[in-house]
Amino acid sequence: MDRTLIDSAANALGIEAVFLRASAIRCREDFQPQFIEDHLSLVPQYRAGPTGRCHIFTSSHEATGETNKVAAFYFGVGVRLVDGESLAATETGEALPDDAAYLEIECEFCAQYRVAGAADDHELQPALEEFGRYNVGYHVWPYWREYLQGSCARMGIPAIPLPTYQIPPSLTASDPPS
Repeated sequence: MDRTLIDSAANALGIEAVFLRASAIRCREDFQPQFIEDHLSLVPQYRAGPTGRCHIFTSSHEATGETNKVAAFYFGVGVRLVDGESLAATETGEALPDDAAYLEIECEFCAQYRVAGAADDHELQPALEEFGRYNVGYHVWPYWREYLQGSCARMGIPAIPLPTYQIPPSLTASDPPS
């Protein structure tokens, strides 16, 4: 994690909005969510992380001649309820069977930031990439939590607990300490 790059991006960016871009909910064919209590061994598995996509958009207002820049970061999240017995078998090296997931909820969000000043896109790009890896998840997480809890309510199941956002270990494992 390069703190200097992150600080550079943070100084140039201001959060504007977080938008849902895509979502999918899938239930296993033989699973009725309202009977979830019959499946006491279901365990949630989570995934979250930046997609690696960041786009800078520029818009101009004809009346004022003002130009605005916006940076859009894309972030994917998901949870699935998996049969705990099947999950335990994977600890011994077995592959998780395709039918182990009873329910999957996944989304892609776009976090949109106003880019302050006349920052050069090419100079700012490395800072934006670092910011996208480490900071965007914190802005997306409340929207993901609300979407997940609302979806569970609409399906008639108890809310799936969502832990607080943590930088994924896959992002920090190869990074030198800063």
